[in-house]
Amino acid sequence: MTNDEAARPDASEPGPPTPPPSDERPRPRYGEYAPPGWSWQPPEQADAAAPAEPARAEPAPPPQQAAPADAPAAPAKRAPGWDRILTIGLLAFGAFGAWNSAASLQEIPRQMQLSYDMMGVGTFTPPEWLPTLSLIGTIVQLALYAVVLGLSVLRLRAGRLAFWIPLAGGAASFIVTLVLLSIVMLNDPTYVDFVTGVTSPSPTPAP
Repeated sequence: MTNDEAARPDASEPGPPTPPPSDERPRPRYGEYAPPGWSWQPPEQADAAAPAEPARAEPAPPPQQAAPADAPAAPAKRAPGWDRILTIGLLAFGAFGAWNSAASLQEIPRQMQLSYDMMGVGTFTPPEWLPTLSLIGTIVQLALYAVVLGLSVLRLRAGRLAFWIPLAGGAASFIVTLVLLSIVMLNDPTYVDFVTGVTSPSPTPAP
């Protein structure tokens, strides 16, 4: 082997790695170097371009059962036959009682004098307001009976119990009469003095 051959490098021995050639092209920005047929799309457009999944058919709701027709309401229970007879009888008696109560209010001075005679306390002097009070009491008694009569007729036509209405009206009429008489008595000085013991009954003259 000559000196020239010895100085040559052996082709079988690997030499130092050769650096890759530098790419002098500008840096791609908008896909200049993309493969043919490819184009860039924003994410929103890409999603819109993607084929939409077919909508799933919702199962149809089960058919609703028709509500059963309302059962006919049971007829209201009507009042017994004796209620009509009793109510009419009480109304007739109440008419007489209302008239009698109204008339008795006009007789208060005479009734008070009878009480004075029984107690022996002298003569009753009617106050000036007594006629007005008697008139008010008469109107209240007649109006009360008119209300009782109207309510009773309405309940009789509706087939409902009505006998208790004249009874309640009679109790209310008695209370009104009692209140009016109490007003007259408690505003009479002679009667109040007798009740409180200030005035003693005068002796009954001997025959």
